[in-house]
Amino acid sequence: MNIQDSFIKLKNSDVTITYLEADGQEFTQTYATLFENAMKVLGGYQSHGLKKGSQLVFQLKSIQAQITCFWAGILGGMVPAILPLAQDEKSRAYLQSVLSALDNPIIISDLEGVTTLFENNLLMFRTLAESSPGTIASVSDTDPGMIQFTSGTSSDPKGAVLTTRNLLEGGVASSIIVRENVQERYLSWLPLSHCFGFVGYHLVPIVNNFPQYLMSPLQFIQNPNRWLEKLSQFSATVTGAALFGIELLLKVGIKQNRAVNLDTVYICFCGGEDVNPLSLTAFEEQTAPMGWARDTLKPAYGLSETTMGVAYTPYGSPFRMDYFLGSGIAIGEKLFFCDPDDDTIGRMSVGVLDLCNEVVIKDLAGNILEPEYLGLIHIRGTNVMKGYFSKHKNAPTGVDQNGWFNTGDLGFFRKGWLNIFGRYKDIIIVNGENYLVSDLEKTGKQVLPENTNLIVVQGKDRNTQDNCLILFSDSQNPETLTLAGQAISATWQLPIAWGVIVDEIPKTTSGKINRLALAVAWENGDFGDYDLAIPLGSISESSLDGPYKEMADYWSAILKISPAMISLDSHFVFDVGGDSLGLIDLIHQLEKAYGIKINPDQLRHHLSLKEMTHFIQTL
Repeated sequence: MNIQDSFIKLKNSDVTITYLEADGQEFTQTYATLFENAMKVLGGYQSHGLKKGSQLVFQLKSIQAQITCFWAGILGGMVPAILPLAQDEKSRAYLQSVLSALDNPIIISDLEGVTTLFENNLLMFRTLAESSPGTIASVSDTDPGMIQFTSGTSSDPKGAVLTTRNLLEGGVASSIIVRENVQERYLSWLPLSHCFGFVGYHLVPIVNNFPQYLMSPLQFIQNPNRWLEKLSQFSATVTGAALFGIELLLKVGIKQNRAVNLDTVYICFCGGEDVNPLSLTAFEEQTAPMGWARDTLKPAYGLSETTMGVAYTPYGSPFRMDYFLGSGIAIGEKLFFCDPDDDTIGRMSVGVLDLCNEVVIKDLAGNILEPEYLGLIHIRGTNVMKGYFSKHKNAPTGVDQNGWFNTGDLGFFRKGWLNIFGRYKDIIIVNGENYLVSDLEKTGKQVLPENTNLIVVQGKDRNTQDNCLILFSDSQNPETLTLAGQAISATWQLPIAWGVIVDEIPKTTSGKINRLALAVAWENGDFGDYDLAIPLGSISESSLDGPYKEMADYWSAILKISPAMISLDSHFVFDVGGDSLGLIDLIHQLEKAYGIKINPDQLRHHLSLKEMTHFIQTL
C-alpha cells in the first residue's frame, strides 16, 4: 500500500479540509470534492502531454491549489515538488537552479503575469482546474512520489526523492500520537513547502481520514494570535509550531481572550534548531488561562530525507533537558552529565524514536557508539528517502548500500531518548576543544541591540595562517563587534581575532546563514580593507593592574563580561549591567576573599570601580 491508495480511499469521504488563504478568504470542502477536483487537474496535466514520471514544480500562492495539484500528480504517477514562491532576485535564481537540476520539469502556477522566462514549460492552475477528469496511473511502492528540496550550505539544490511508500510511512509514523477511537482534528500554519507542515499536518489526516485546517503562514505572521483563535474555533486537537513562531507570539504578546478556548488541544509538536525550554514554558504559562494544558508542547525531530518524523516527545511526558560539561566535548567521546550550573551546556531531548525507523550514533570512523557518547546520527527505515535526485546515474544518493542515511547532525542517546547536539558542520575546534557556533553567537548577541546579526566563522589568519575566529555583522557600528567579542571571550575563554562589517549577511537559498561563503571570502582576502576588518585580538585583555585589576576580575566573573569592558570609572550598575542581586553576590565574594565584613548600604555609595577598590582597601 502507498500514499496513492490512501487518497483514493477518500473519494467518497465527507470529512472536510479547510483553507485559510493569504488574503484572508476561508474555504471548506470535503475530501470527496478534493478528489474530484484533483481528477480534473490530472486531466489537464494529461491533456498537455504529461505522464507518469513527469516532474512538476509548484509556484502556487493558494493553499487549495497546492493541495489539489499535488494530489493530481500523485493520481497520475507524476512527481511534484512544492517550492516557496520566487518573488525576488535570489529566490528566482534558486528556482532556476532547481529547474536546471531536474529532468524537464513543468511549472504549475496560479500567479497572473508570471515571468515569461518559463512560458515554454508553464501551466496555469486556472485552466487545469477546468479540464475533464483524467485517468489514474498505476504506481508501485518504490515509485517516486515527490521531491522534497532540502536546506544546505551550498547553492546547489538537493532534492530528496520520497517514494509513494515513504509518503505513506511518514503519515503512518506521525500517527503514533493519535488516540484510539478519537477523530483528531489537525490545524497548522506551517508552510507546505516544508516537510514539517506538509507531512505532519496534511498527510497524517489524509492517511487517517481526519478533518484538517490549513492556515496560510502569512496569516500567522500578520497576526500570530490568529493561530490561537482558529485552534479554538476549529476545536483542534493536534497542531504544531516552529520555535520562531512560538517566540514571535511571545514577542507580540499573547492576547487573553475569553472567547478562545484551547482545552481541546492535546499535542502541539515543536520543531526547530535548538528548541528553547524557556520559550516553551513561557508560552504554556501565558496560554494556560485559555485552557492550554501543561506539557502540551512536544519537542520533535525530523528531516526532509526521512519524510519528516524521526523522534518525538511522547504524550504524557514533560520535555527533558540534559546537561553536561562543556569542556572535553569530542565526537566519539562520552559526555559528562551533571546538574545544570554556569559551567554546563544544556540540550533539550527530542524523545523516543518513531516506529518506522532505527537510529544509531557513529563516530567519524563509522563505529556505532554506546549511549551518552556524542556522534553523528544515522537513520535507516521505511521512511528514509530513496536518495537525492540527480540526472547523473553515478551521483551519490546520500544513502549507503545498507540503507543508512547520515544526517550530518551530532547527537546522543540517553535513557532511551535521542538528543540533538547540533550540526556537525557548525562545530568549530579551538585548541582541541569543540564549540557550537550557535552557542557563541547567542553569547555575543546578549550584549547587542535586539535583531542584530552576528555570525561566528572559523578561518585562517592572513599573516600566520593559523586557525582563528572571526565575527561578522551587518551592523554599521564597529562597537558591535567589540562588545560581542568581549562577551564571547569572557564567557568561553576564546580569543576572537577579527571583526568584519559586511553590507549583507549571505544566506543559502533556504534562508539559512551561509557560513561557508563567509569563511571562503575571508580566506580569499575579500575583506582586506582594514576599515572593514577590525583586529580584536586584545579585546579580552584588561588594561588595569594591581588591586584595580583584581576588582575588575570579580566584577567580570559575577556579571559574565570581559574585564576589558571595565575601566576605572565604570559604574557597577549603570555602565556594566550590575543589579542588587549581583551586588549581593559581589559582597559575598569580597568578604570571603579578604576576610572582611562589608556594610551594603555603605558600599552603595562607592559603585565605580575606582571608588569601590579604595573603599575595600580601607576596611
